Amino acid sequence: MQHSNNTILKSLNDLIEYSTDFRFQRSASFQQLHIALIKHFFNASSVVLDIDTNSVCLGIDVLNKGAEVTIEFDNLEKFLKSCIRNKPSNMAFYKNILHYYASNAAVA
Repeated sequence: MQHSNNTILKSLNDLIEYSTDFRFQRSASFQQLHIALIKHFFNASSVVLDIDTNSVCLGIDVLNKGAEVTIEFDNLEKFLKSCIRNKPSNMAFYKNILHYYASNAAVA
C-alpha cells in the first residue's frame, strides 16, 4: 500500500510541476486543479486564487460563522506541493484528480 501511495504522490507532484509551468499556454482546467488542492487542504468553503498577486483568499467556516483568510505565497508550485499530505484519507481524492486529468488528456 505504501508503494502505491508513493506512486500517487509522485504523479500528483509531477502534475503540479507541469500545471504551474507558465512558459506555455495551458488549459484553464489547471486553475481548477490548483483550487481543488487548496480547498481540500484547508477544508475551505471557497477559494479565490490570484496568480498575478501570488495570493489566495479562503472562505473558512469558523464556529458556525464564515471568515475570509488571505494567504500570500512566493512560488505557486511550492505552495501547492506544501498542500499535499501522505495520509490515507487523502489518497482517494488524489487518485480521483489523477484519473480526471489522465482521462481528459489534460496532460500532454
